[in-house]
Amino acid sequence: MEPRTKNILIGTVTVLLAAALIAGAVYFNRPRVVAAVDSESVLAGITTDNLMAHLKELEAIAEANGGNRKAGTAGHAASVDYVEQQLKKAGYTTERQQFSYDSSGRKLVSFEMVGPSANSGSVGIGTDVDLMGAFHPDEVTADVTAVDLNLEGDRQTTSGCEASDFEGFPRGNIALVQRGTCRFDVKMSLAAEAGARAVIVMNQGDAADRRGIFVGDLSEIATVPVLAATFDLGAELAAGGRVALTVDSPGAVVTENLIADLPGPGGRTVVVGAHLDGVGGGPGINDNGSGVAAVLETALQLAAVDAQPTLGVRFAFWSGEEDGLYGSTHYVQQLSEAERRAIEVYLNVDMVGSPNPVARVYAGTGSDHPVWEVMRDHLRAQGVTTSTANFDLSDHKPFMEARIRVSGLYTGADEPSPNGAPGDPCYHQACDNVTNIDPETLGLMADALAHGVLSVAS
Repeated sequence: MEPRTKNILIGTVTVLLAAALIAGAVYFNRPRVVAAVDSESVLAGITTDNLMAHLKELEAIAEANGGNRKAGTAGHAASVDYVEQQLKKAGYTTERQQFSYDSSGRKLVSFEMVGPSANSGSVGIGTDVDLMGAFHPDEVTADVTAVDLNLEGDRQTTSGCEASDFEGFPRGNIALVQRGTCRFDVKMSLAAEAGARAVIVMNQGDAADRRGIFVGDLSEIATVPVLAATFDLGAELAAGGRVALTVDSPGAVVTENLIADLPGPGGRTVVVGAHLDGVGGGPGINDNGSGVAAVLETALQLAAVDAQPTLGVRFAFWSGEEDGLYGSTHYVQQLSEAERRAIEVYLNVDMVGSPNPVARVYAGTGSDHPVWEVMRDHLRAQGVTTSTANFDLSDHKPFMEARIRVSGLYTGADEPSPNGAPGDPCYHQACDNVTNIDPETLGLMADALAHGVLSVAS
């Protein structure tokens, strides 16, 4: 994307918006009106320095807690503490909404190099290696056999993509294959047919963003444990060695949502949310520290100017999103019918600092609220080219299913951007840190969020 110039400390931003009426036959026969708003004072306080300061704190929390902020871990608990402290300093009363869920997947609980490798010993789970898929709990101790690797030069490889790669493979060994060329399912299936007890997929190593740990998807049931590993760990294992690994069920995850309210006399509420949990493979700074920073700064700056909205604004920081939208689903399910009807709109903020960004506004979901046009028009007024997002793989989904209007903001994950590169090449990887953020985009999206919130709440 071409670089854009933006003065974060906006001088006078007054966007007069025509009132938008939506026939309310589907939603309780009530028209929805978006008012004109002057958001200058609030937007002036939302600086990239403030936003990046939150992200640096979240990265430091991850680094101090095993490299991640996954739901149910100390990293997530410390993230909740940090956001709550910021809200309380601004004068908010907070609520922690505890819940639990059973993870239906499996977890890599131990991985140890027990062979003749010079660096034998424990390896960091979530930082050096992690589970991609497994059908049932398993314990495997076996020699590692490299399969058609290319560790030098361009590192292009068909490793594990052809049955001939496994000719002479010792049955009962662990297959070490290299990422690239074909789907992970193909590598897994061919390795299992050759008698592999487990499969380790090392990163390809052909670029800086393809050396670390990564998250891979298997569309087929993993008949043997399939692990993702860094390029460096794979290169070490390729020299020969023996590995002992254990896959188990993670059982119940106990975690919590964090909620804070800015009251309003209008009897209705705007809910603004971002998931505070991340994946186990990295610090989760774009996904979704960026959304958390945007929502948090909106809350802090509304408090700083002593905003008096007509509608209440509820700020929600969800947990369990990466495991299956558990936090937002729990929140919606515990609402009474009256509470559900009182929600004017839910605004979701997920990944809004992507390094190859496309500024997307949620629309075309079938549950649109006219605030999406407000946020779109605000971005366009700053010279930003916008697009729409209508996916349902984030925390707005349970609100849509409960017939609550939604919108939100997003700048891209692993789908291609206009320059051909993924929107976020570090999506679900260890490199999703503060250096993975486009600060300018984050500032623009945070401004658009605050402007949209004020438009509806006013």
